Amino acid sequence: MSKKIKSILSNKLFVAIVIAPFLISLLYLTILAANRYVSSAQIVVRQQESGQQAGLPGLAMLMGAVDPVSREDTLYLKEYIVSHDMLRILDEKLNWSEHYAGRWYDPLYDIAIDAPLEDKLKFYQRMVTTHYDETTGLLQVEVAAFAPDYAKRVLEEIMVQSEIFVNNITRSMADEQLAFAQRELGAATDRYENKQAELVAFQNQYNIFNAEVTAESLNQIVANLESAIVTEKARLNALKSRLSHNAPQIKAQENKINALIKQLEAEQRKITTSEITEDDLLNTIAFEYRRLQVDLLVAEEFYKTSLAVVENAKLETIKNIRSLIAVVKPNLPEEASYPRRIYNLMTILIVLLLLYGVSRFVIASINDHRE
Repeated sequence: MSKKIKSILSNKLFVAIVIAPFLISLLYLTILAANRYVSSAQIVVRQQESGQQAGLPGLAMLMGAVDPVSREDTLYLKEYIVSHDMLRILDEKLNWSEHYAGRWYDPLYDIAIDAPLEDKLKFYQRMVTTHYDETTGLLQVEVAAFAPDYAKRVLEEIMVQSEIFVNNITRSMADEQLAFAQRELGAATDRYENKQAELVAFQNQYNIFNAEVTAESLNQIVANLESAIVTEKARLNALKSRLSHNAPQIKAQENKINALIKQLEAEQRKITTSEITEDDLLNTIAFEYRRLQVDLLVAEEFYKTSLAVVENAKLETIKNIRSLIAVVKPNLPEEASYPRRIYNLMTILIVLLLLYGVSRFVIASINDHRE
């Protein structure tokens, strides 16, 4: 047995490629490598009432299709969890850097407490990993730490900050939409009130309630006067056929007709004569009144539409609220998940033996070629 061992040790190539690296790995994994405990959780972002979810075909629902809104928000959250923003929060609340720093004896899992942010972020992304399942829509988060309770605390804080992040996404988008709708409503309200004030001022200026009704009344008066004149002229002709032209009844009838004609002319001047300025003509007043009415109606419709948009934005804000659901809560690990010493040693040994075999084959091929 001792001869066999001596023969193996005398094989410098085997010692250099297999024994020495394996002993170094054995020393590191059994003595230097620190135990790492992993706490894991599964979370998902859900929308309280999703129109997209309701619109998915039945077959897609049966096949487990994920709501596009939920998927998008969950992917946003996935990136946020492994971002420098989350690292900064964990550093402030849980002294993350202090927990992982100072392990000089384990160079593969040591980070200087004053290391640059970029180096800390790379190390952080090794300790905190995320995986999104496209089938179920679940986001699995794992945190590795050198103490089981610390791994759980970090993961719990990540979930708290994740819920804040999800709420902020919902609130920021909803607040922007609602603020825009409220600004439009304010502008519509001002416009509606201004048009109302213009119409009231116009009515007060001309002492009228409705210019169109006033114009129609005057036109009706003119028509009535014209009809009365025709009637009285017919009576005059009837009197002339029975009485002499100098009869008092004829003179009285002619005076009555002349009075009606003068009144007719006076009423017509109110409507169309040029004895007053064009701005005061009743037809112009009626036209201006109609224009102000149309402007007021348009402003009123715009106001109603803006009010409906604001109410709809409020409903959408409530309907589109996202919530973070913990399908699997953070666990307190009882055993170290890493390093997997036996598995790693066996893997290293197999790789080293394969490397040794390839090296022997290459050396033998070179020797044969020389001969």
